[in-house]
Amino acid sequence: MNSQSLQNHYSQTRLIDTILKALRDAGLDPDNLTRDDLSLLDEFHIRGQAATRDLAPLAQLSAAHQVLDLGCGVGGPARLLAAQYGCQVVGLDLVEAYCEAATELTRRVGQAGEVQFRQGDMRAMPFASASFDRVWSQHTQMNIPDKAAMAREVRRVLRPGGKAVFYEVCAGNGDPVHLPVPWASVPQHNHLCTVAEFREHLIQAGLQEELWEDVTAVAIDWLDGLTRSMNEMPAAARPRPTLGLLMGAEAGTKSRNMARNIREGRVVVVQGVFAV
Repeated sequence: MNSQSLQNHYSQTRLIDTILKALRDAGLDPDNLTRDDLSLLDEFHIRGQAATRDLAPLAQLSAAHQVLDLGCGVGGPARLLAAQYGCQVVGLDLVEAYCEAATELTRRVGQAGEVQFRQGDMRAMPFASASFDRVWSQHTQMNIPDKAAMAREVRRVLRPGGKAVFYEVCAGNGDPVHLPVPWASVPQHNHLCTVAEFREHLIQAGLQEELWEDVTAVAIDWLDGLTRSMNEMPAAARPRPTLGLLMGAEAGTKSRNMARNIREGRVVVVQGVFAV
């Protein structure tokens, strides 16, 4: 997927206005937001905030760390890490509308001094070498055709002793994925690789594997719980805005296909830690 194609897949006109309207419609005050108000829409990956909270201890974060969040979306993980660990976080995303929304939402929850966002390509990052202590990535590599370039850039921007933490979707049993899914609507936009291929790219870039685990079963449990909670929701409830805002008109189909692909083994969910 080239840069413009990726922008077209994810971008929406005035996304931040859509988000603020949805918050008002849910009975929330956009001028007095908390991170909890945004928790159902600002973590664009399986298991949402729960996945971020589980992954964070693996990164061994401290207040002294400079953290780069790759494919940061509208900024949920970056805000959570900065609030919980006191670290400074920079989010990088190719989609300008996401960076604009992330910046505005971060200002509205009072974290403008802790988290910043940059528009850019993770295959050629706009940062000097050895700029970060940690690189953080959740569900980003499926949009990158040249994963070797991404891996080299991760290695380049990490300082000596740094770590890269990944929570990713990879190709599973070899069967084609049901489309559309959150990261692709047509086959030429889908850049999943196998687990072995992804790990090899990271190792060839000079990163050393410290941890790798398949967490697909945890993802399936979460999907089961999500289905139950949606079925039990009162008809008159005014739910907080969800990721459907970011996925657009085909949000329901994308979500159902994602769940089907996981359950059928067409994709797997993995996480790992790699060190310099």
